[in-house]
This record gives sequence, C-alpha cells and structure tokens, in this order.
Amino acid sequence: MKYNPFDQEIASWQGIREMPWTPPFKMNVYLYILDGLLIDTGPSTLSNESIRFFNQNLINQVVLTHVHEDHSGMAAWLQKELNVPVYLHEDSIAEAAVEPEFAGYRLEIWGRRRAFSAQPIPERLETEKYRFQVIDTPGHYKHHKAFLESEQGWLFAGDLLVNIKPKSVFFEENMSEMINSLEKIASLDFDTVFCSHTGISKNGKQLCQQKLEYLLDLRAKVQDLRQQGLEDREIDNRLFPERDMIGVITNREFSSHYIVSTI
Repeated sequence: MKYNPFDQEIASWQGIREMPWTPPFKMNVYLYILDGLLIDTGPSTLSNESIRFFNQNLINQVVLTHVHEDHSGMAAWLQKELNVPVYLHEDSIAEAAVEPEFAGYRLEIWGRRRAFSAQPIPERLETEKYRFQVIDTPGHYKHHKAFLESEQGWLFAGDLLVNIKPKSVFFEENMSEMINSLEKIASLDFDTVFCSHTGISKNGKQLCQQKLEYLLDLRAKVQDLRQQGLEDREIDNRLFPERDMIGVITNREFSSHYIVSTI
C-alpha cells in the first residue's frame, strides 16, 4: 500500500514515465521535501511538472541517493535557479561534474543529466527538525546512499527496494553488494520506507526482509548449480528461462545475467 500519511511534514510528488518495454509499463518517480531538504531531483524529462513542485515548496538543500539521471537530472537546474547546495556521495562528485553520454533508450526515458557541482554528503545530514544517519548502501550502484531518520522511523532508500524480486538488473548493479546492504539495513530501527520509484511503504522493514530472503535463496541456487559444474550463462538460462525483452531493448544493459554473475 502506498500513501502519504505525512502531509504536514513531508511534501511528496509523483511523476510518471512510460517504459518502452514489451509489454509497456509505466514507472513512477517520487520526490520528497521535508524541512527544506529535497531528496533526489527526478529526471529532466519531467522538468515541467517537477519545477512546479520545487517552486511550491521551500528548498534550501538537496541530497542525492546516487548520481543516476532519474535521481539527479534536475540537480543542475536547482543549483542554478535556487542557488542551493547539492550533496552527493564523495566518489561520484567527479562524475557529476561531466555531462554523460547515454544510450538512446535512457535519453528517451529520463533525458539528459547536465553537469553540476556537488559537495560530499555530511556524515550527519541535518535540517532544523531532523537528523539523518547517512548509510552506504551499494548494490544498485556502487556509490549509493540511504538516509535514516531513526527518531521518526523513516528510511529514504533511493533504489534499494525498487523491485523486491528482480529478474533483470542494470549492468552496474551488484547483487552481492545488495545483499550486504540489505543485511545492514535490516539491523536498523525503522518502519517506513520512502522509495524513489514505488512511493511510501509503511511496512518497509518487511519489504527489506522479503528482498533479502529472495536474494539469499537465489544465491544458494546459483552456488549449488556452480558446484554441479554449470557456467553462469547456463545457470542464467535455467533460473531465468523467459525471453529477456528488456535486455533486447536496452542492448543488454539490463539482463538477468548480471544477477547471476554478481551474486
């Protein structure tokens, strides 16, 4: 169940992009502002809608869970127009300073990510009302952060929990690191997850556990098949036999093979 029970404390915004998969489906983008802090910026393809949201709310600082263009596509605009600091994982600052070249499907869905000047995320991210623990959570991306407000029981999870049972992942993802991050998150005190693509989930701790259990079970199966002498491509075909249309459309930038090879 997705909802926003925090209307007086957290302003949330939802944008929608249609994925050019077969069959097509729509992907949501959620942004959150609390006490002047904007968490992620959304993509440039949703700029008309997101700018209205930005202008309707006080923003005095921006923090990014990671540098992917659906999370940072409006960072340059916010920096220029609102003159606010943009915080990012310190190892992604050099990457943010250069406008990247993307595959055609990424430009179609999310648009360009203009270069911007980021600052390292403080060890303790603070607003006037809230204090966030900054947590390294690689897996979806090697330089990914999550933000925990333990007094409120809130976890702003970026792309940590987008898909509870993934069958195809991006080539930059690493499922062993994802398992480690989920195990770290599972030990923390929270109940509500704010996801960048699925919205607000009150049962966030349960969702973390479900994804962790899925990946641990998958890892056990992969390890068993490797012990039987199968190569990763053979294991991939056995565990994910369905035709991989997303892989075809993205020229194999998405594939179940990246699950098997990194788990």
